[in-house]
Amino acid sequence: MYVFLLSMNKKQLFKTALISSPIMAAFEITPVFFLINQTTFTFLQMMFVLTLFSLVIWILNIQLISVKETKRPGKAWTRYLFSYILTIMLVVIISLIGQFFNYQKGPEAPSSLYLIINILALNTIILIISDAIVMRTKKMQTEAELANFKIKHLEAEHQQLIQQLQPHFLFNSLSTLKSLINNNVELAEEYLVKLSEFLRFTISANENTVIQLADEVQFTSDYIDLQKIRFLGSFFCEISIPEEIMKDYKIPVYALQTLVENAVKHNAFTKKRPLKLTISYQNGFLIVSNNIISKLNTILGNGVGLKNLEKRYSLITNNAVEIIDTSEKFTVKIKLLK
Repeated sequence: MYVFLLSMNKKQLFKTALISSPIMAAFEITPVFFLINQTTFTFLQMMFVLTLFSLVIWILNIQLISVKETKRPGKAWTRYLFSYILTIMLVVIISLIGQFFNYQKGPEAPSSLYLIINILALNTIILIISDAIVMRTKKMQTEAELANFKIKHLEAEHQQLIQQLQPHFLFNSLSTLKSLINNNVELAEEYLVKLSEFLRFTISANENTVIQLADEVQFTSDYIDLQKIRFLGSFFCEISIPEEIMKDYKIPVYALQTLVENAVKHNAFTKKRPLKLTISYQNGFLIVSNNIISKLNTILGNGVGLKNLEKRYSLITNNAVEIIDTSEKFTVKIKLLK
């Protein structure tokens, strides 16, 4: 990770050097140009030479950053020392170049001290800019490491939450199967087949954080069939989601199934007062709604399944689960994932 960021750091430094060198050269030459009153052609010559000189200083500083940050990261003062020593050595070169272009001749020519001060100032500006880029790269490195740690933590927590859901579902399913065996053996066999298919899917689904909406709908449909067998004639569900939506969107694994299970668990429905559940799509949201047939001493929405879904959803996305609880309907809206 550090090597990658250092490489990216050098690319950004070279890009900045190419952009800033002509600007710095113009900044250095303009006062001199007015002092010595030279022609435009001479100004362009001086501009070209100092642009190259600025690039040389940039390259020296970039190489110093590469060496110092690789061997002794954090020891900036040694890099500054080497940078100024090399810059002073290069002042001799720029002085010779200046004499070659004859811009130091005449009574109004700037002194060597003036040139040294300006070039050292140029190096200082380069150091400030390069240090800002280095600090930003280090910040990116830290943020990347924290993000990686957070992802690993969320994956571990996600697996823990999923493991909490499985025993919860199995307990209800085995209780239902026991009841069916005592009352209707054939229906119990059908229930057992569907349950085995349902559990087969959960084995592979545990490896995923999100799955295709179509897969979750099919998985939930199997669960709904199990509940229709369990609550014969008192549980109805209507699913109305366009096919293209199910292909284009994803959803946290078990999200839809958990919402259906929550509706079943927290309502006291009978054949005379059946539970009617609707699953629909609207403007990027999956909407699960059911009529309320409250159980005594039970507060809707406090189940393990719904709590886990809210927590899992907050870990996976930045969107919260929206719950609308009225006296007649209980509705949950979750944002689908592209």
